[in-house]
Amino acid sequence: MNKELQKCVRDINKEYGIDTIHFGSDEKEWEKIPFGIPKIDDFLGGGISRGHFSVLWGGKGSGKTTACYNLIAEAQKLDKTVYYIDLENSFEPNRAKQFGVDLDKLLIGRFPIAEQSLDSILRFAKKKLVDVIILDSIHSLSPKGEQVDKKGDKSMEADTMALLARKLSQFFRMAVDPIKRANIAVLLIGQVRTSLGFISLDQLTGGHALKHYSVLTVHIRRGQKTDAPKQKYKEDGKSKTKIVGFDSVLKITKTQTPGTEPELSQIHIP
Repeated sequence: MNKELQKCVRDINKEYGIDTIHFGSDEKEWEKIPFGIPKIDDFLGGGISRGHFSVLWGGKGSGKTTACYNLIAEAQKLDKTVYYIDLENSFEPNRAKQFGVDLDKLLIGRFPIAEQSLDSILRFAKKKLVDVIILDSIHSLSPKGEQVDKKGDKSMEADTMALLARKLSQFFRMAVDPIKRANIAVLLIGQVRTSLGFISLDQLTGGHALKHYSVLTVHIRRGQKTDAPKQKYKEDGKSKTKIVGFDSVLKITKTQTPGTEPELSQIHIP
């Protein structure tokens, strides 16, 4: 490298931050935070990537919460600080403890307005204070413009889906750099728009920015009863079988992460 180029790089890094410009050989391999479920971790190449956004989306009762609790527990085993944004007010402390979550080390945030939730993520990222952030869920983000009109009254007239999409697009543009610099693994939980009239949508809410900025998008759904785990038992001298859980089907709908296996199409987790 000639001296003029060295000086230019040095000046830019001094003004905009260390390593703003660097060599490709200085790039590090993506670190992963595992779910602690071997079949899922193998499928996803080790878990979700630090420094990036990942999305797990699916319908009610598909296994999203179970996956979240597992992820929190595994991150804590690695001595990582987890920040969980519970917008659905559905966090169950006793159930989380059953998965090994240390409640004394878990940060939980609840906000009535989307901008507040997203701002808290930016603050933690810029100060590099947490390692994992889970937002549950995207569907529950309620932008300020959705709740208040020009007179300060609640309004139901705004196009809420478009409003949220615009707000998320702005957030991602602001967050992608600090999340990368802080090396935070962000998992966004998404709900499914199941139906509209007679049309089955099965789509992820949140707009195009959500799909664009996420390096991994995984769809999870409940499988067939025939695939659910079963347990044999005897009653009145007869052998019987009962269902003791359910089958979750995971499918990678987008990946830019190394080690993932989208060619498998989908996996079943009993």
